[in-house]
Order: sequence, then C-alpha cells, then structure tokens
Amino acid sequence: MIYITSGFMRCGTSCMMQSLEAGGLEAVYSAQRDERMNRKWGDPDYTPNEKYYELEAEDYQDASFPSAYEGKLIKCLWGGMLRLRPVTEYRVIFMRRDTKAIQRSLTAFFGQPTEQAQNVNFQRQLDNVASILRDRRSVVSVHEIQYVDVVSNPLPVFEMLANEGWPIDPAKAAEIPQARKMRFAA
Repeated sequence: MIYITSGFMRCGTSCMMQSLEAGGLEAVYSAQRDERMNRKWGDPDYTPNEKYYELEAEDYQDASFPSAYEGKLIKCLWGGMLRLRPVTEYRVIFMRRDTKAIQRSLTAFFGQPTEQAQNVNFQRQLDNVASILRDRRSVVSVHEIQYVDVVSNPLPVFEMLANEGWPIDPAKAAEIPQARKMRFAA
C-alpha cells in the first residue's frame, strides 16, 4: 500500500502531508527540491512553505517508482495521478479548494493564477481525475477533502481517515492544521 496526497497547487496538499506525517506515516520527499522552491519563490523575510513534500521529477521516472515507496506517504499532484502504475495498491487523499480561493492564492503566490486555474472547466477536470481514480482496481480508496474543513475542524477529518484505513494517530495529525496558515484565503 502506498499513501498519496494529491490535488492542485495551493489547495492544502502540503498541510495534509505535514499532518499525516505528524500522525505517524513516513513521508518521502526531496529536501533539495524544498530548498530550490523556497529560493525561487521566497525572500529573506518569507519562506512560502516549510516543506513542499514533493519528489524530484526523476523519481517519478525511475523504474522502481512507485514500488520503492511501499508503506510510505508521497505527494503526487493531480496531473501525475493518472500515470501511476498499478503495481501496488493506493489510498488517495484528493484535496479540494474553491476555485476562486485557489486563484487568489496563486495570484498572491506567483503574481498571477496559472493558466489551468483560470480555465472554467478546471473543477470538472479535477472531478474527472477523482472519478478515474475511483474506477481503478489498484486504488483502494479516494477521499476528497476540502482544505477549509481541514483547517477549520481537523480532528473529524483525521478520525475519518483513521477509520478508513489510514494508519495515523488522528489527534496528533489534527494538531498541525491552523487557519492562520491558510494563506491568501480572502
């Protein structure tokens, strides 16, 4: 079993990764990528994310992917989800956020929303990915979770995940999300 957090940029995937890691799952990611991302998007007074929890592009192309991550937690943004090979079973958390909130966050973060987030069919594309994942035999479960629910009342979210087979301590996971970290919400 591989545990995956997915979704679109600025919809709480890093917050979810940090929470699940605090809850007991071993998260695998590239610290070098974190450094590069923060150098690119940060400044001396501001670090965008403590961790992005992303793998290097080469990791996804390695012949051992995804088998090398058995029993671990990884982040795979929505665009890569359909390329996962059915060599193991997956449990997936698919983070969701209101399109306008994503656009505001992307504008504040990058100076403008990405072309994908400006597309009127954007949420339909995400719906389609979630639907395709549900139809795959290798995907044991897909939990669509609203970012606003995670930061406003996290314990029920993590209790539900634990009850659905995620090997986490819900109370420890629920200590991480904080509404003040939901940047660019307004």
